[in-house]
Amino acid sequence: MAKSDWTISGSGGLSIIEDGGSKRCRLSYTKLMLWNGNTALGDCEVIVDVQLGSNGNYAGGVLLRSNASATTCYRLYIVGLRTYYIQKVVNGTTTTLGTAVSTRAYNEYAKTRFRIDGFQLSVEEYVNGAWSLVSMVQDSSQAIVSGSVGLFGESVNSGYYITFDNFECNIKS
Repeated sequence: MAKSDWTISGSGGLSIIEDGGSKRCRLSYTKLMLWNGNTALGDCEVIVDVQLGSNGNYAGGVLLRSNASATTCYRLYIVGLRTYYIQKVVNGTTTTLGTAVSTRAYNEYAKTRFRIDGFQLSVEEYVNGAWSLVSMVQDSSQAIVSGSVGLFGESVNSGYYITFDNFECNIKS
């Protein structure tokens, strides 16, 4: 996807790095990238390779059904040594729906799938040629019905970063 396929906002940096023969997107400090291909997505999934940098001191992740500022959305918040938080954010107030710890190291690229079907959210990792369920939760409030998908970084220090590669959005028909 080209840079023009994204609406980019927030403080911090966005860079394209060459790593292992692939061009990858690196976000530092607080950066928000929303895919502008469809802003009214309901059931969908985002698959992306994710690597946390700076000794696991950085956080960020994937957004589903997000508004333009990510103040209302579902998000997969990845922090520290790769702990996954499935969260609901409504008008800036965050509620954690589920938490799970990955077996993957923070500094390796982990192919991760964040999916929503109705109001059931799941996170999976691709391990040994197959998808492995990490966590699944249900949002009983059913507060967020559609929006954009995207990527975000979140840190108190601009020296920390998160790197993404091979972004893919699949829409359930």
